Amino acid sequence: MADVLTSPVTDRLSVSQVRKYPPRPLTLLEVETLRRVADALIPPGDGVLSGSAIPDFEALVTKAVAILDKGFPQLVATLAELAPVPSGDLWPTLQALAARNEPAFYTLSTTVAGAYLYSKEVREQLNYPLPHRNPPGFFDAADELSSGILDPVMAGGFSYRTAD
Repeated sequence: MADVLTSPVTDRLSVSQVRKYPPRPLTLLEVETLRRVADALIPPGDGVLSGSAIPDFEALVTKAVAILDKGFPQLVATLAELAPVPSGDLWPTLQALAARNEPAFYTLSTTVAGAYLYSKEVREQLNYPLPHRNPPGFFDAADELSSGILDPVMAGGFSYRTAD
């Protein structure tokens, strides 16, 4: 087992690191395929923008791809498979990909949904809040703790193991 100091750089953490950019820029064909996939997964309707009709689509997709950095190889491989699929056959192909329950569809759909929800216009249209911290005040926290909320946990006893 390699330790932290001697392990090769190729070892990956189990969680993604926060990145601003993907491992490499998406190619024009990959972006175009993502546009077609986005429109298949999020079609336009009743004042709702289609998946690729959001302003700054390419920048938002780049941001979503950077966040899902561990899934980048899977994403580009899936886009390469979907690139030759005609637009009319894309929806059934995506349904088949989803039915196989492979990580490929999860990565692809998460990228599209992430880019879509990062769009200011879509967030405003859906009244979708951005994540934010809402810590309780000092006395609110004290009141909550004194209400007995932790009593069942404390009644369960301690669960730890000694290093011996």
